[in-house]
Amino acid sequence: MRFFARCALLLVCAFGVAAGASAPEDGDGADEAWADEDLAALPEVSVSAQRQNESLDDPPVFVETIDMKPFEGRFVTTEEVIGQAAGVNVRDFGGLGKLSTVSIRGSSADQVVVLVDGVRINPATGGGVDLSTIPPEQIERIEVVRGGDSAFYGEGAVGGVINIVTKKAAGETYNTVSTSYGSFNTFQAAATRSAGHGKWSYLASGSYLHSDGDFVFENDNGTEFNSADDFDDVRENNETDNRSVLFKVAYAPSDRVEIAAQNEFFSSSKGLPGLVTFPSERVHQQDLRNTTTVTGTTQDVGAKGLTLKTRAANRYSYTRFHDPAGEQTSIPLETTQHEYQPEIEQTASYLWGRHQVVSVSGLFRKNYLIDNEFDNPERTTWAASARDQLSFWRDRITLVPAVRYDDVSDIDGQWSPKFGLAVRPVDALTVKGNVGRSFRAPNFNELYFNQGLVLGNPDLKPERATNYDAGLQIATPWLFTEHAYFRSEVEDLIEYLLISGFRYKPYNIGKARLEGYEGSLRLTPFEYASLVASYTLTYAIDETEYPNRRDRQIPGRPRHDAFGRAEGHAGPFSPFVEYHYIGGNFVNQANTKLLDERHIWNAGLVANMGERYKLGVEVKNLADDRAVDVRGFPLPGRSVFSTLEAHW
Repeated sequence: MRFFARCALLLVCAFGVAAGASAPEDGDGADEAWADEDLAALPEVSVSAQRQNESLDDPPVFVETIDMKPFEGRFVTTEEVIGQAAGVNVRDFGGLGKLSTVSIRGSSADQVVVLVDGVRINPATGGGVDLSTIPPEQIERIEVVRGGDSAFYGEGAVGGVINIVTKKAAGETYNTVSTSYGSFNTFQAAATRSAGHGKWSYLASGSYLHSDGDFVFENDNGTEFNSADDFDDVRENNETDNRSVLFKVAYAPSDRVEIAAQNEFFSSSKGLPGLVTFPSERVHQQDLRNTTTVTGTTQDVGAKGLTLKTRAANRYSYTRFHDPAGEQTSIPLETTQHEYQPEIEQTASYLWGRHQVVSVSGLFRKNYLIDNEFDNPERTTWAASARDQLSFWRDRITLVPAVRYDDVSDIDGQWSPKFGLAVRPVDALTVKGNVGRSFRAPNFNELYFNQGLVLGNPDLKPERATNYDAGLQIATPWLFTEHAYFRSEVEDLIEYLLISGFRYKPYNIGKARLEGYEGSLRLTPFEYASLVASYTLTYAIDETEYPNRRDRQIPGRPRHDAFGRAEGHAGPFSPFVEYHYIGGNFVNQANTKLLDERHIWNAGLVANMGERYKLGVEVKNLADDRAVDVRGFPLPGRSVFSTLEAHW
């Protein structure tokens, strides 16, 4: 209760100080109060003024918003779409439906927060979020926030944040049905319906995906430097079955009040084929996630411009790992994990005058893990934050100071300040930059897992980082381009050390410097042609004081990553071609082993058959590049997919 009182005091003080600082002075005619009709129109003006790839809550931040509408009529995965963004690298553990994690600006997967409709889905056990468990058919857009942002999102947001925004329960009726079929006996079906009646609206969506995953790959027979015994092999025990259901309902008794509830369910069953040199034919894993959320929003509460939003949610996840013959674990093993994450968040935002938005929020979250290997640990998080968005000179200059305090039960309390600045000297040009502190709390694996050769360390400290970035953005009706320099100095990185015999224990010993350049381009010179491109240069440098590691690239962080897509529009036809390049990827700390660079070409055609139907055909990995990722996990070669989609 003492900390709760401190949080309340912090919120009240932050709100009062920010509001007082912006109070109009006597005689300042430019800052007189608006008329009621002007103030009522403000939210609409703000939305219409939003620039491409700009956050309304934090204009200086570097963010990429990916609209899923251009991918209609295509067979794509969520990880495939996210991997096209600047600053992002996706680590793929074997193709469709298999584990896929994300790195932003050279971070680890644990240092990226992933949200679905604002609810964190990062597992308390660590390892990052598996992007393959998020069905693309239910997504409206994806927001990729690049750079440390613990001041907004709390622990874990060292590299950035990915916010998945699912389709809304719209008042008007619409229906979507799609089906796809392709290589490796891959079948996908999805359906969505949204409708409304009076003050009520709802959305129901479901999807199913199956793939045998039996693609051909090059097996080096365990002799990496001898190509004479290489042969074509077939990936076995690589099947996937995914199921998902999303249901939303909303009630708006007035223009100022809305109450919404939703439930997102996902389950999967998949084989785990293991390494090429040590294949596993009988290892399987089952995953389940169910997230229930209730949100209430009220505008103009007691005063014009004051908005209150309350969100209560609970995430439940279940994982069952089954290795009956000990193919991956040396002994027969079956484990189950249950995780519960209830949380409640209260946010208040106030439009103060013409040029200021003050926001304060408080959060309570609980994490429960039921697993005998961990002795069923728990974590409690209390957090309070405040931010102030100020605009000057007809919105030519925007300042966003922010601060957040997180009290996490198994680590010390953490302050996360941040300051952002955006300057728009002319309408088409924005120059912006940010500086802040971020942190990642140790996960339950690092703190509490004690089994065999691995010991947990309950004395671990959080990983901490100082983040900087600066760049510019040019936006015209036919051109959008953004370029940024980024740098993060990360300390107290958690790494496992050999302590005795063959036993390992994690300690805060690592240091790293993550810096580089990222650029993106969207070009639409003509109505019938468009070009999208991105490039990232990442120096993820290990600064740990070990001679065989210092000043070397951190494994799993490729230095170069580039993507481009050219698309045409000729009547009902939209042909496209894509190219994705990932540079050589080191797999050990000494940088003595390097995975080959990847050159992946995709091409296809989407045809609009009237107003309701789309038919798409595409070839992925057109050149049949025999690519591998992450310790040699093979990726699918050339594959062909067709999609039929209907809207009405």
